[in-house]
Amino acid sequence: MAVSQSGTRKPPDPHHEDEGAFSYPDHITLSPHAERYMHQLAIDLAAGEVELRQLPPSLTQFYVFAFEQGSTSRQAEVDRANDDADRLYAEVCRRPPARDNQRIEVFLEAQKHRGAEAAAKRAAELRAYLSGAPANRYPEPNSETESP
Repeated sequence: MAVSQSGTRKPPDPHHEDEGAFSYPDHITLSPHAERYMHQLAIDLAAGEVELRQLPPSLTQFYVFAFEQGSTSRQAEVDRANDDADRLYAEVCRRPPARDNQRIEVFLEAQKHRGAEAAAKRAAELRAYLSGAPANRYPEPNSETESP
């Protein structure tokens, strides 16, 4: 959302006591009650307790403008993160799977939390699969515990 100032709008006059529609003080303040209300409204809006449709048009416009400005200010960072994610994903996909026995043994050791019998069975299946034994490459599912 591009915002531009019209050429007819004049900057605030610090010597003019009567604040006009387009004249703002150096620091805009709200009453303590209004400050607390706006603070809680912002928290509830972020938490989903209040929906954007419940806000008056002036606050909706303020919210949308702030959101768009925030998104625009972080877009370069988001683009860099997406490029890094794409690059890393492509790098992982092009690498062949590791056949390093030490890493396989570490993985198999980690399977022991499933129980000694289940870990031993799964380790045997994985070792058979990795060794290329065609008879054990695609074991039949156990009818009691696995589905086809």
